[in-house]
Amino acid sequence: MLLLKPEAFHGNKSKRPFFEGWYHKLTTKSNKSLAIIPGIYKSGQSKNETAFIMVFDGSNKKVFFERYSTKEFECSKSEYKLYIGSNYFSLDEIKLDINSKSFQLNGRVTTKYLKPWPVSLFEPGCMGWYTYIPTMECFHGILSMDHSLSGKLELNKSLYNFSDGRGYIEKDWGKNFPENWIWAQANHFENNHASISASLATIPWKKKKFAGFIVGLFFNNQLYRFTTYKNTIIKEIYFDSKILHWHLQQKDMSLKLTIERGKKGGLLLAPDKNDMIPKVKEYLDGKIHCQLYHNESKIFDDSSNLCATEFIGDTKKLIEMALK
Repeated sequence: MLLLKPEAFHGNKSKRPFFEGWYHKLTTKSNKSLAIIPGIYKSGQSKNETAFIMVFDGSNKKVFFERYSTKEFECSKSEYKLYIGSNYFSLDEIKLDINSKSFQLNGRVTTKYLKPWPVSLFEPGCMGWYTYIPTMECFHGILSMDHSLSGKLELNKSLYNFSDGRGYIEKDWGKNFPENWIWAQANHFENNHASISASLATIPWKKKKFAGFIVGLFFNNQLYRFTTYKNTIIKEIYFDSKILHWHLQQKDMSLKLTIERGKKGGLLLAPDKNDMIPKVKEYLDGKIHCQLYHNESKIFDDSSNLCATEFIGDTKKLIEMALK
């Protein structure tokens, strides 16, 4: 079943409105991060459609966006093997050959030891049973919480050496992005080899809306899951104008997070009614502090200053909805 393969392509020639994008975050050993997002967009209100490759350089806040004809987009429906023009993307490697008027990006990066969010018939990925609801506005998949990198990329004559670097891969597809959301991801902690992915979003549901969330902490070869479909309880959540405080309880496990925006934000393009437009402010230098407890025993306590963050839309309204 295609739904059990979140990494594969979910579109077809006639489906509109539709978007699909794969998000690769790559960080060098010296803590320089790039986000590279290949994808496709089709408007539901016009004939406009485009394939694209978007690049966000976290060190200088620059965002680059290269359009391609949808005829140059070719992706498997059984696995993640994507060709856009002369560029190639998969779970195992990225090959880039972009020499346009706006930017140049060339090179090859390979991956090892991927750690995907588990997929099973009863829990098909990070969205759980919500994956089976065809009317969902946006679908989400986490293809690797963390993995090792090797290889080099040259972006506008700046060299990025990813030997001994770390990577993360996720993806989204569907009709549109959520109305409001908060997202954070980090796999560079000060004292532990770990990875966190946390998202909270407004979800349309039967003419109503609710705040759905997906939070996973990978540590000591175990994924600790705190999600809506697992009946996780939000014990506390508030935003003090600078830091988001979020406390989750899942049976005898609890997770306390503090999340802070970064300082170097770039405006990423996202699906709109007629085109991809700049509207998602993302940071790759945010801060996150995670504390994981088993009953009263603390089993994880660490921080990262290389956290990707997004606070989009009416986050105050979203947080109020999450507390209901």
